[in-house]
Amino acid sequence: MFTKENIEQYFSAFKNEQIFLMVLGAFALIVALVFFIKLKTQWFKGFALPLAVFAIINLGAGFSNYKKADILKVRNTYNYDLHPELLRTKELPRIIEMNQNFMVLIYVNISILFAAAFIFFYFKKKEGNEYYVGVAASLFLVAVLSVALYSVIKSNTKEYENGIIMYTKNIIVK
Repeated sequence: MFTKENIEQYFSAFKNEQIFLMVLGAFALIVALVFFIKLKTQWFKGFALPLAVFAIINLGAGFSNYKKADILKVRNTYNYDLHPELLRTKELPRIIEMNQNFMVLIYVNISILFAAAFIFFYFKKKEGNEYYVGVAASLFLVAVLSVALYSVIKSNTKEYENGIIMYTKNIIVK
């Protein structure tokens, strides 16, 4: 049975996931700066670049989604009682699109994973390419983290989507 508490739990979990993304992004940015400034070898400079990009993306996305979570929670708990048709016509398409975006992100990161492995082994054989080996190692790490994070978020979102579908299946929208 889908209830208001399910909506509140979903958005509370979503906010926690976004906080985790922001903390992970801040930590990755600090590590990237230390690698780039303090550890001046080419491998660490190469490792720092994708890590910094990952950090900035996660900080921005996490902050943006964190700010939206409370507004969406209030709107959807209100709609649960008074306008359940809006859950079906507005919230459900938003969640379906969100799930599709997460699937695209997962596939993109899996392809980055394979590309990073190829780059790593290609440049590992050659002398003097420590920078590219560091970039590849960082890309690999970032892709693995991203696939794991997006998979967890997608599974929670899929559960929420199924709850909305079950709750609104008998509602006729004109």
